[in-house]
Amino acid sequence: MATYSFTVTKGKYQLSLSTTDKELVVEEFERWVNSASRYVQNKKIREGKERVETQINAEKEITQKNIDEQLRRKPKPEPIEEPPVSKREETEKNLDVFYAPNNTPPQPENNPAPKDFESILDKSINATELSFKPSPTIKKDNAFLNYMSNRKVDKKIDYLLLTAYYFTQFEQKPRFTLKQLNAKLMQNLAIILDHSVIQEGINRDYIECLPDLTGVVGASEYRLTAYGEKTLLEQ
Repeated sequence: MATYSFTVTKGKYQLSLSTTDKELVVEEFERWVNSASRYVQNKKIREGKERVETQINAEKEITQKNIDEQLRRKPKPEPIEEPPVSKREETEKNLDVFYAPNNTPPQPENNPAPKDFESILDKSINATELSFKPSPTIKKDNAFLNYMSNRKVDKKIDYLLLTAYYFTQFEQKPRFTLKQLNAKLMQNLAIILDHSVIQEGINRDYIECLPDLTGVVGASEYRLTAYGEKTLLEQ
């Protein structure tokens, strides 16, 4: 009867298995391989999350220092000297002539009727779609095209998740805007995302919206979450 055996080494530890049961060897080996794969994936997710958090904290610290420096350099307003009492009383009397109370009742303002929010949003989305047209003078990103060609894409949320992961891992850009997403997708794949896809990604905890601490960006910024990265790696 055949005997099956193999040895697994981890650092200074060594585990050996020898048996005549072929099925037992297959099951144990498969279990060890799966455990090792999960360990590697979880480690990569933790390291990625720590790297993103470190970068964000560093950006916050730099931003706060810049704000403090601007406030420190801002000139203090000069004190306004008040006129003497006699001149001030004379000025107040003259002003009474020009600022006499008006007994005319205020006229109601012609407030425009409230617009439908969904129609405004649709117009905004349509305007966004028209603004992204591929330019023949800009070369396509071959690295991005090769990356996307090996991926399974069924819905627009997949384009969002894959492009966010590409920004984070291959372009060292953990922060991105909807305009940057559409610029990458439209120029290379003729695909465009709207705000509903962004909202779906937030609802699924694939991405999260970042606060605008400086007010310089002028658009909402997002980043890939650890759960979003884990979901992509498990596909």
